[in-house]
Amino acid sequence: MELEHKKILLGLFLIPNIGFKKVKKLFDIFKDWEKIWNLNYKELINNRFTENFTNYFINQKSKIDYNTIWETHEKQNIKIINYFSDDYPYLLKQIFSPPLVLFTKGNLELLKNKNFLSVVGSRKFDSYGKSIVEKFVTICARKNITIVSGLANGIDSLSHIETLKTKGETIAVLGSDITKPSPLSNLNLAKQIEKSGLIISEYGINFPYKKQNFPQRNRIIAGLSQATFVVQAGMKSGALITANFALSENREVLTCPGNIFNKNQDGCNMLIKQGAKIITDVNDILEIYNIKDNQKSQQKINFLSENHKIIYKILLDGPLKVDKIIEYSRLNTNIVMSNLTEMELSGLIKNLGGQIYELKY
Repeated sequence: MELEHKKILLGLFLIPNIGFKKVKKLFDIFKDWEKIWNLNYKELINNRFTENFTNYFINQKSKIDYNTIWETHEKQNIKIINYFSDDYPYLLKQIFSPPLVLFTKGNLELLKNKNFLSVVGSRKFDSYGKSIVEKFVTICARKNITIVSGLANGIDSLSHIETLKTKGETIAVLGSDITKPSPLSNLNLAKQIEKSGLIISEYGINFPYKKQNFPQRNRIIAGLSQATFVVQAGMKSGALITANFALSENREVLTCPGNIFNKNQDGCNMLIKQGAKIITDVNDILEIYNIKDNQKSQQKINFLSENHKIIYKILLDGPLKVDKIIEYSRLNTNIVMSNLTEMELSGLIKNLGGQIYELKY
């Protein structure tokens, strides 16, 4: 798409309340962006647009200097893509109300990936929610599944952080100005994501902050991915909004069973009652993407003890810190430490430093 046409689409997007459907209708009729931008009263009326819309459209576009706005974003390395661009993500294009324009910072190549998993959850997660992200989300990231979330405090930011730790790919979808993530305390995390991942927003530089932008943002989080994984959520959690968007677009909704005595997990149990896929093993997620967790064969290994076998199975999913090995194995700390030493000496595992271990082969 020619640069001028991209700028015109930005201009159309900046007309308040015009919306994706109206722009698409204009294009379906006139087939030319420059013609659309220069439409006069008679041309619009003759094509059955109402007088109110016609007057509003002509009046509003006369106030917009799309060239200056485009250049302002370019100077800050913000790339603007639109629904008609080759860069626009295929799955997002399929939703009922796709964004006409997206402002992006970072690696646009990520949008060409095939597998996306949206991860959302409570801002007030506990050790259970943290373990789910560390165990399942990081494995998915290692399997080249792009992790999508909203850069909010809680499960969202934890999902981004853990994905970055594994050198995986992550996309943060903002409900605010592309240069001002909300909350601003996550600005440094946004900068880290921008280096290797991607920041996306429907809102450009100096766009006003509005609370209603965030539920709208959730349709993008759900729309980008084949599945939405709700890690931990109460009945009033915004994560359920994202789950409902996913359901309405016939995308998979996934969740882990929650503690029935914990109000912060009621939302997950409700989703299960409504038919969400129950996740108890990473393969429950991977099978959606036709990915097999090709675990290393254990049949040819002569384990010196049952504890070696337990630790080996835990490390099949990738490197882990000692505290996580202790947590997952439920073995005494001293037992784990002595077994790790034995396994390292026998050549089964290696110490990566920082109390992190992984399988040697």
